[in-house]
Amino acid sequence: MFPKPPSFDLSEDCIFDFSPHPMWIYDVETLKFLKVNQEAVRLYGYTKKEFLSLTLESIRPKEDIPILTTAIKDIYQRDDGYFKKRLIRHKKKDGTVFPVHIKSNLIPHKDKTLELVIAIDITEPKKSEDLLILSNNRLNRAQRIAKLGYWRRNLESNIMEWSDETYRIFGYGPQTIEPTMKNMIKAFHPEDYQLLTKELLDRIRSGKLTSFKHRIQRGKDTLSWVHQEIQLVKCSKGTPMYLEGIVQDITDRKEHEQQLESSNERFSLAMLASNQKIWELDHANNTILHSIIIGDGQEQIVKESFTKESSWFSKIHPDDIDRVWESFGKQLSDTERSQGKLEYSILLKNGEVGYVIDTYYVQRGSQGEPIRTIGSMTDVTLTRKQLERIKDQNKALSDIAWLQSHAIRAPLTRIMALSNLYRSKGEEILSIDRLIQLIDEAVGEIDTELHKIIKITNDNNPNGQRNITGR
Repeated sequence: MFPKPPSFDLSEDCIFDFSPHPMWIYDVETLKFLKVNQEAVRLYGYTKKEFLSLTLESIRPKEDIPILTTAIKDIYQRDDGYFKKRLIRHKKKDGTVFPVHIKSNLIPHKDKTLELVIAIDITEPKKSEDLLILSNNRLNRAQRIAKLGYWRRNLESNIMEWSDETYRIFGYGPQTIEPTMKNMIKAFHPEDYQLLTKELLDRIRSGKLTSFKHRIQRGKDTLSWVHQEIQLVKCSKGTPMYLEGIVQDITDRKEHEQQLESSNERFSLAMLASNQKIWELDHANNTILHSIIIGDGQEQIVKESFTKESSWFSKIHPDDIDRVWESFGKQLSDTERSQGKLEYSILLKNGEVGYVIDTYYVQRGSQGEPIRTIGSMTDVTLTRKQLERIKDQNKALSDIAWLQSHAIRAPLTRIMALSNLYRSKGEEILSIDRLIQLIDEAVGEIDTELHKIIKITNDNNPNGQRNITGR
């Protein structure tokens, strides 16, 4: 059981002494304390005797004395002598400064003016308030840095609230216009009104979190991109209460994405122009990332397991698959090796054989194990075919040179010998008919060899130009 409290009369002194808040009465002229209660003694740390020897200035920080002086001068200008609650600072006996709310009232007493004061210690509430202000300031700074705004619309009162950053995102100064859904939608780019479809509104009404991106027009020439997320909040009974959402300025991100997309497009075009193809092998997951050209000529990224049966290896000519697989594996197992090159043939879509040179770089771990390999495949089919054509042409030239130096030279030498013999000896040794017969035979041999040269030349004509013919 609780101890029985002492009996006392419910008098004015009793209410004054047992008040849960510090109370005192002081002389307005001298500022001296005339009476203090027990809570004032406990909170401020003075004995009652010490308190009654002090003035109001004794419990104020030195720098706040001018504020006290001004308040005393204005004391008689208050309506009905009542002093409304206000926040000031007081000082304890040990020097601790703390915040208080004070309320006071003038008490006429004979030839003096007294004032009754109630002081409410708000140290803890003030700490909570300061923390709340600090937290709110941090939140505002975070929203400013992230360009992220918050809004809320009460469906019953139709009152809408915007955070300061929401105003800024939509191109207004904080609190400069009425925050309404109409003003928010009015900022939409005209071409993006189509986003506000029935399906979108139905999704919002269902209570599902709804996200979408759109453009907003800020002024005549400023176009921005924003990302919005909206949700309908309902009460426990399922009745819609309010709409709330966030809006984030993603203009910088969108511009970066567009620049990246443009850069990737230029890179892809450069790869196509240079007959190159980039690939990446993730050894930890044994997957390869590479591109393929789809029907409309666009590039599509493919990720698949790295095996002999993958679409990547299916393009390698059957005669080269085992050699490429074994050679690549051997190069990867060499922990000191970071670069490599493979040459092999591939099967083209038209059924013909193509040729590639595959160069790559291997990123390795601390133990030399392969982590990632990045390669560039270069199509050298045209170069290879040109080299083969040059070889064929060189062989043809070599054959022509042999024919010129041997097959044609022999009958030509006989003609020259016959001519010299006829000049020196005349018909004594060789009749004119016999000479003509021998020359005709030699010319026939030369004509035969010339036709061989023409055939070799035509067979090695790469561009299908008009054939050389014999006369």
